[in-house]
Amino acid sequence: MEKPFPKMILRILLVCVLLLGFLYMDDDIGTSAANLESDIRNLQKIPEDWIVEGDVSDTMAAYISYPQDRSDHTFSVYVNRPGLSFGYFFRGGGSLSGVERGIAEFTVDGYNERAFISMNQPKAARLEIDDGNTVQVIDLNSDQPFAIVLPANAGVIHFYDGNGNPVNYQKNPL
Repeated sequence: MEKPFPKMILRILLVCVLLLGFLYMDDDIGTSAANLESDIRNLQKIPEDWIVEGDVSDTMAAYISYPQDRSDHTFSVYVNRPGLSFGYFFRGGGSLSGVERGIAEFTVDGYNERAFISMNQPKAARLEIDDGNTVQVIDLNSDQPFAIVLPANAGVIHFYDGNGNPVNYQKNPL
């Protein structure tokens, strides 16, 4: 005589696995950091021959996608929601003149990080973060687009071109 209890547990586990599968397929539990590039290419219809570069933190991810000749671009910003979340959720993206011609800063209400995304037409070569005590310098390739995620409270952010001239950035809340 079989006991119904083990069969019931097996059925419950099967239902849980199916439920998690459906949640994952509907993007209700998020995209893992390892799968963000694939998600960007699928969601925003990015061709396979385009370059996708970005930066990922614990709570935010920022990417810039562009063809080899840099004649176009698409940016993507993702956030990792608090609570029952196993990954990142698309928050915003597309094509903006601020990203193409300058540097755009993206913030999301409720998140303590910000993303800086640019096709780097202004040729930014250096990023300085002044926290009031020290100045951290991050060198950038002035010939390459970039996407960088920084803590919102990191300090005052300044970008400079190769000649030391300041490069302004435009704030964009998402």
